[in-house]
Amino acid sequence: MKVSVRSAGLCSAVLTFILIMPVAVAAQGTPKKPTSKPDDSRRQMQLRFSLQADPHDKKAHEELVKLLQAKNAFRSELEEDGTWLRNNPDDYETEIRMRALATAAVNDPEYAIAIDRFILAHANRADDPKDYDFVSERLAFALLDRNRNTEALNLLVRSTTENPNDSGVWEDLADAQVRIGREKEALASYQKSIDLDGTQEFPHAGMAKAFFSLGRYADAESELKAALSIYNAQYHGVPTDTFHSAMRDIQKATHMEPGLADLHRQLAGVYVAERKYDKALAEADAAAQANPNDAITYEYLRAAIYDHAAQPEKARLTRLRASREVQAEMKKGPRGPEMDANLAYPQAVFMSIEADDDDSAHEVVTLLEPLASGGTLKAMDLSTLGFAYCTLGRAADCERYVEAAFRANGKLNNAHAHHNLAEALLKAHDQVGAVEHFRQAYELDPENVTYRMDYESMRQRAGEAQSR
Repeated sequence: MKVSVRSAGLCSAVLTFILIMPVAVAAQGTPKKPTSKPDDSRRQMQLRFSLQADPHDKKAHEELVKLLQAKNAFRSELEEDGTWLRNNPDDYETEIRMRALATAAVNDPEYAIAIDRFILAHANRADDPKDYDFVSERLAFALLDRNRNTEALNLLVRSTTENPNDSGVWEDLADAQVRIGREKEALASYQKSIDLDGTQEFPHAGMAKAFFSLGRYADAESELKAALSIYNAQYHGVPTDTFHSAMRDIQKATHMEPGLADLHRQLAGVYVAERKYDKALAEADAAAQANPNDAITYEYLRAAIYDHAAQPEKARLTRLRASREVQAEMKKGPRGPEMDANLAYPQAVFMSIEADDDDSAHEVVTLLEPLASGGTLKAMDLSTLGFAYCTLGRAADCERYVEAAFRANGKLNNAHAHHNLAEALLKAHDQVGAVEHFRQAYELDPENVTYRMDYESMRQRAGEAQSR
């Protein structure tokens, strides 16, 4: 049995967390106590000479990486990992770290894509088919994230050809087909996955999304109930595979079941589509019980359900209760910046496959817009409000508020933020603004392959549009 790459990512979560979490935390700008670090440039030079003499010297590579990590030299570390992988394409542990480094620390997915392509071209699949296929499938989803759908689908279809009796690869293909709007094709792929292995909840949940997008709500409801049945058998009964066994141990340790909460959240959305509002509210309660850390989030889910049920007063009171709970939590301490952000902007996770982001953005605007005129919003508040405007198609307001955030806190005025703003403006159909911020991202971080490619691509598109 092979779990799909979308769920198998959880299988490797512990390893990835151990390898990458220090990088991700540092990349987010977590304050650190100043430390005096010895000058290790001579040792770095010695290690580089060693690797030139023997490009397979793993001890030298690992020592050099540790020196670079200590300095938060993310780009240098990324380049060292890239060089190492070109000489050692079967080192999948380094590949995991490198990919997460490329996305979490330097926001350069194109660099990671290039390395993955090299690995697949030079590694021998027969030596380690499991890891080889995992890299191939994950590359496919990275390509989907960059809107290169044809290449992504070709990789996933190839996996189904090479492993026709593997349920996971059919699920991966189906997930990709849903993402690009081929829901009817996805239904057949999901069914193939289920026929091969009926002990996984993931393809049932995926099929529910496909049915929901097609407006087949009764079928979506049936698939989610099937997913819940399998989930309860695996996590509250005797697991049938190592994946579910490992995840059950993690859930017991944390007392959280986010996967279960998400199934209930999706089912709540289906019930709203069917106008079964009482059942939708019950599913929201079940989601909150499954994942108590997100209890405040599910208050906003209830409010959204009341809105759809044409009960505005109940929706208002529910949001007010949630707001008071947020304020109470904010008074507790100490907390890290990430916890502050989660409390300040609880996501409106009400399920509507096409409109999740819109619903969240409306909640943010409702929460922050009344405070904007008073001048009390902090830099992160301004940024959050700005990006919410972009999601709603209000590009001018989006750019105005995010740029105000840059002025209020210079640390936010970085290449990553400009690239994010450019992507948001592009989705809000402001091509001129997008080009400008892609340009600023590239100028601030010219080594970033992704920023260069996006700026050049958008500049070309803008030029073609002007010449028409």
